[in-house]
Amino acid sequence: MTKDELFTLKRTLYKWAKENLRGTSVINELSGNLIEISAQGIDEWFSKSKSEEQIKSISLLTQILKKAKYTHAEKNIHSELKNAPSFEYYECPLEIDEKDFNAVISIKIIVATHGDRRIYYHHYLDDLKKSNRPQL
Repeated sequence: MTKDELFTLKRTLYKWAKENLRGTSVINELSGNLIEISAQGIDEWFSKSKSEEQIKSISLLTQILKKAKYTHAEKNIHSELKNAPSFEYYECPLEIDEKDFNAVISIKIIVATHGDRRIYYHHYLDDLKKSNRPQL
């Protein structure tokens, strides 16, 4: 795929995600947590996605969030905001174009009056073939 074709695909999927994902929520099957998909998360995906597979992965976002497994939480070191003190991280195996990946998802925790909110922040793909290679 040429750079122009890749950019066209990215713009098309960005528009699709804004129209179809923004403002929706997904319940993670393993944790029972409700995860919201925000415009900020879609914008993060758009600004950081470089590979064809990463670009295509946005179309699988609801399935990724639904099936992902919680791995750990970390303090939010990127913000002084008191209402966003931490991130949760999840992982989900997936296949795109016959290649295996592990999606690593960042969920921002927002402290709210009536319970914490979990908001999709970003995800990236870890190539399982590369990560499973023995080290020399």
